[in-house]
Amino acid sequence: MSAAYADSFAKRGELLFRSLSYFRDYEDAGVRGDPNEGTRVHSPTGGLKITKVATGEELTLPHRFESTANEDDIFVCCFSTAFDPVLAKRFSADVCVEIKDTSALIARIRNALALRSSVKNKLLAFGPVKYYEHTDQPIIDWALPERIALSKHISFSWQQEYRIAFSVNGAFDVENVTLRLVTEPRGKNQRTAAYPQRILKLGNISRMCTVHVFSNGAQPALPADGPRPAGSARR
Repeated sequence: MSAAYADSFAKRGELLFRSLSYFRDYEDAGVRGDPNEGTRVHSPTGGLKITKVATGEELTLPHRFESTANEDDIFVCCFSTAFDPVLAKRFSADVCVEIKDTSALIARIRNALALRSSVKNKLLAFGPVKYYEHTDQPIIDWALPERIALSKHISFSWQQEYRIAFSVNGAFDVENVTLRLVTEPRGKNQRTAAYPQRILKLGNISRMCTVHVFSNGAQPALPADGPRPAGSARR
């Protein structure tokens, strides 16, 4: 992250959760932005095979299958499991906050959600992002919005991302998705409304994290005898 936000994160425990729609429309050549954010895509080689229930006839369609969650109602906070100067450079970051006790952080977030009356469903989804190919079978993931929120195309696997997510307005309900058969990927979203976001305030969490400052050239300035951090690092 930028050093300007390090104190608010570590000393005040302010975590910014942005909507999936924000990352869907973000334009930065495949770093934060992903046009398929919040959508599980299935696009098998050779076309989409379907079977008519009445006759058993099999057809191949020149379409791809999309299952899209309610992108304005699911909020994610993004981290990485890698401590890597390359990530710092790609994300234009000059500090890395290493979380040394992820269980304690999750507990703080659960407590903060419990105090949010606007969040009816207190389900907290978290874990490493699952990377997949568009040719992979979606199995049951297409019907589970929390799994869609924690998955991305394999082209983003270099980020080694770890996500924490929650929802409002029943966005994590089973099969609360929009299904499409399309021949072309969705174009740029012509949006005029602001993107929703939520800030959770956890209190001082500086004891469970370490702030590492990157020097010029995105090399971390670590103590000479200090260990190389391997915990989750916020972007």
